[in-house]
Amino acid sequence: MNTFRDMLNNWESKSQEASERVEFTLTMDKHDLVKIKAFAKAYGLDEATITEDLIRSAIKEAEQAMPYVKGQEVIRIEEGEEIYADAGKTPLFVEAEQAISHEMHMKSQ
Repeated sequence: MNTFRDMLNNWESKSQEASERVEFTLTMDKHDLVKIKAFAKAYGLDEATITEDLIRSAIKEAEQAMPYVKGQEVIRIEEGEEIYADAGKTPLFVEAEQAISHEMHMKSQ
């Protein structure tokens, strides 16, 4: 029986999750807040958890929806086919994401 080991692993996991959290204030439409409160009540969860999960899901879908725009530059050849650089917003998004992540990491040290 590994009761203490499981408990300590669970604490470690929760500790790591907590260290990755940041507080962020946002303004939203009252109608949206009503829906968040209703989800929280229906599922027995707090409003912050509902809001975090909704934002996380929206971000994932938005990233997946970013269109590929064929650029001019060939970046590689796969199975004899030329693959062109993305000239859309995805490369700018990825670059900004990496820079902001690095900046936030440096500030937290």
